[in-house]
Amino acid sequence: MKKRVAAPILAVVLAIGGWFFGFNNESAKTSRGFTTESIPEQILDVKKEGLAPNKYINAYVVKVTDGDTLEVTYKGETQKVRLLCVDTPESVKQGVEGQPYSKEASEFTKKLALNQPAKLVFDKGLRDRYGRLLAYVVLKDDVFLNAVLVRNGYARVEIVSPNSSLKDYFNELQEKAIQEKEGFWGLKKEKQPFLPDKSGKYVPKYKLEEAS
Repeated sequence: MKKRVAAPILAVVLAIGGWFFGFNNESAKTSRGFTTESIPEQILDVKKEGLAPNKYINAYVVKVTDGDTLEVTYKGETQKVRLLCVDTPESVKQGVEGQPYSKEASEFTKKLALNQPAKLVFDKGLRDRYGRLLAYVVLKDDVFLNAVLVRNGYARVEIVSPNSSLKDYFNELQEKAIQEKEGFWGLKKEKQPFLPDKSGKYVPKYKLEEAS
């Protein structure tokens, strides 16, 4: 009799524990009005600290330059950071007129990340050609910023090798956002900042216009 009672109780405890620590596989709407997703195991499994591939640092966000670009302080130094696997509409790119939803994406990132502690997790490639750190950013309450931007229609997916381990994860989030018309996906097609190219990949609208 004890075994029959223990099993259901254990199942409930595990379910509650999984939800509390962010290991659930379901989307969840926060009290702040945006949808969150569980953090992938590839990120949770990174245990070693340091400015190096496949490691992490605990930093503090001091500036939001754009929806997908930050500045953080770490051990007394300021580091520029580019969020991995996402691309928000351009608001400050030289020679490019501000894209639709660029201000909304920038403001969204500011509200979540500015003046907040952040855990930066690195993939295989540590920096881009501009010297910026390439990172997955996890904020307080287990808010995975990169994923939240895509899931809520503030960013498209942009995978650049060698940082492609979460390609399927992000593509799935983008599909959900498109289907549910989240963020800029809810705009009329002519207003959307990203459109599919011949291969079906979503790219900035201005690049398609330049190529035509």
